Amino acid sequence: MSDKNQLQASIRRVIRVKKQDSAFVYFLLESYEGITSYSTLNFRNGDLYRDLELRMSSDFVSEVEKLLRSLGDLIYEIQSESRNEGLWH
Repeated sequence: MSDKNQLQASIRRVIRVKKQDSAFVYFLLESYEGITSYSTLNFRNGDLYRDLELRMSSDFVSEVEKLLRSLGDLIYEIQSESRNEGLWH
């Protein structure tokens, strides 16, 4: 499958993390190697949060949702391409 097809087949989520919690969330996402990739979206100096774009295969959606639910109030979902929008909070 080409990179373009893989990107189209992936599920996209955007979550918001308090700046003070962002390093912990980055570390946690990286420790679950292979279930999701993430990018920090643009932010301005002084912002108290970081928005992260998560991309995952449909095979790993339930694992990612379980991980994010376990983080409780550390994260907030702000955009989803899933039919289960708002599932985490």
